[in-house]
Amino acid sequence: MNLKKAIKIMCAVMGSLFFIHFFDSLIVNVSGMEFIINLKLSWKGYTSIVLPPLGVLKATTHKAPVQINIVLQNINLDFIKSILDVAPNKRELILMFKNQINHTLYILAAKTVLLGLLGAAFGGIVLRLKNKEVVLCSVIGFLIAMILLTSVFATYNMDAFNTPEYSGTLKAAPWIINLLNKGISQINELGQQLKNMSDNISTVFSKMDGIGPIDGNDEVIRVLHVSDIHNNPAAYDFMEQVVKNFKVDFIIDTGDITDYGTPLENMIIKNLAKLSVKYIYVSGNHDSQSVINMLKKAKNVAVLDGKMINIDGINVLGFSDPASKTGDIEPPDEMKIMEQNLKIHEWLDISHSEPDILAVHNPKITENLIGRVPVILNGHTHKLNLFQRDGSIVINAGTTGAAGIRGFQTNSDIPYSAVLLYFKKPGNNQKTGLMAADVIKISNLKTGFQVERVFFNRGGRTP
Repeated sequence: MNLKKAIKIMCAVMGSLFFIHFFDSLIVNVSGMEFIINLKLSWKGYTSIVLPPLGVLKATTHKAPVQINIVLQNINLDFIKSILDVAPNKRELILMFKNQINHTLYILAAKTVLLGLLGAAFGGIVLRLKNKEVVLCSVIGFLIAMILLTSVFATYNMDAFNTPEYSGTLKAAPWIINLLNKGISQINELGQQLKNMSDNISTVFSKMDGIGPIDGNDEVIRVLHVSDIHNNPAAYDFMEQVVKNFKVDFIIDTGDITDYGTPLENMIIKNLAKLSVKYIYVSGNHDSQSVINMLKKAKNVAVLDGKMINIDGINVLGFSDPASKTGDIEPPDEMKIMEQNLKIHEWLDISHSEPDILAVHNPKITENLIGRVPVILNGHTHKLNLFQRDGSIVINAGTTGAAGIRGFQTNSDIPYSAVLLYFKKPGNNQKTGLMAADVIKISNLKTGFQVERVFFNRGGRTP
């Protein structure tokens, strides 16, 4: 074989690498999760797990010059939950997935080999090689694909994900890495904790019959203030019990209903549609525009951003957190806080109607508004707080989701908390006023609970 023929054959063989690099992709479904897996040629052998739009986990897992990308496309949370319920430990869960994973790997390997063979054959045909030479190119392409796959599987090291690189929003969420490192067993433990918490919530409210209503059912408007749910499904059990046992008229949520505002997290918002009362919402720094848009579509949800609504005779004014409009979960800087504060002042200055409640996520934004609005509701700090000053009652609901999944990653006992507000029912040209509040706390790690009723002088209105 002369040099010219050899060069042509080498060029044809390069077709195998071309086909693998551009066409080696596979859509797979593994027990309720849909992934796209693809292989790309790379100077360094690594595996990347893409969780859009959270970011990317990447680890150097093998020595072959191949990049393995795994992109999560969709997830069926109900199906995943049913699997976790019947798989009490990591070993059994892996065994459940083993056949599906093996089947996927076989298909991917077969496709890679086929692409290597076809790519080389295609290159030979394009270069107008003879039939025997095309067959030779196909065999070489087949061998190249086999060598790549063998090298990947022989040198693959799962332990590399114990110290992964991560980029994107994940930089603000090291707890996700910790959760992955501790393994699926902790996910099972988390699921059991959520179940126990739900059972505890039911037990707590079955013991609260002794806490009676204020001034009869027809004389008050009951408003439940919640905040910082952070994706915790147990928070909805908590709210449902309060709504049912205390005959709540509507709910005000001061933000951070999710953690990172991703499409996967949006599924949890569907729980709101099950609540039987109106849900008033202002966004927090962890809530994205996609989250806000989904909430706007819910029939029982009213999203407030610089507007006021009247519900049951109570004027509620709400402003979104500036960070929710940027896609950045970091709290707003001092300049943004000042701008939002001025915007609220301007609204109050020009408005002909006085709000009974001002709802804003970050307490810093409303610090110098005390005295201008009868009731100010906040969240963000995860610390329940209530005080009365200069004619205003300022309430922070703490965290109704016990800081979300991150709360389970800490050793401290972060309680589920909410505040039930009792407003005097307006009528006969008389304005409403906040008469009392029930501060409700339920322990995360223990079975204890605390309910404290606080009364306010002069109905909580500015003198």
